[in-house]
Amino acid sequence: MAQQGTTGQRDYFAEARSFIGHRDEQRLGCVTEVALQRYAVAVGDLNPLYFDDQAARAAGYPGIIAPPNFLSAVLGWQAGPPEGELRPDGTTAADVAFIALPGARLMGGGQELEIVRPVRPGDEVTLERRLADVEKREGKSGTLTLLKIEKRYRNQHDELLLICRETLIAR
Repeated sequence: MAQQGTTGQRDYFAEARSFIGHRDEQRLGCVTEVALQRYAVAVGDLNPLYFDDQAARAAGYPGIIAPPNFLSAVLGWQAGPPEGELRPDGTTAADVAFIALPGARLMGGGQELEIVRPVRPGDEVTLERRLADVEKREGKSGTLTLLKIEKRYRNQHDELLLICRETLIAR
């Protein structure tokens, strides 16, 4: 059970540390041309590499590719749950299932991306998540627990596509 912090808020640090090294894996699905292009349009990146096979081939790719941050930016690969099933912070239970911190509110604390190879339409993507570390910080409003998560995205050939090192802040 997590301890109460100095402000009466729950302190998740000790609880979260017990999950360091814990992993899970999930099959995300197939990257489609329309999905990667919709993402590119949504973020305002109209690079021809994402829309034009000929331009992508001229740049040395076998055809169109996804924007480099496409995989890490997709929050969900399914239709999503009804609003009533979302946690108070807007995440789903599946988003944090591999780190059981009931009641924690989570917010993003940044990402570092290591792009290994381009993502292409037809790639069947699998995600492996691992809790790499946990840090404790005292903020003006109380104790913050920083969850350092490493995400590795692979395709159907077990080729590494992307490593995302992200920080989630739990309180």
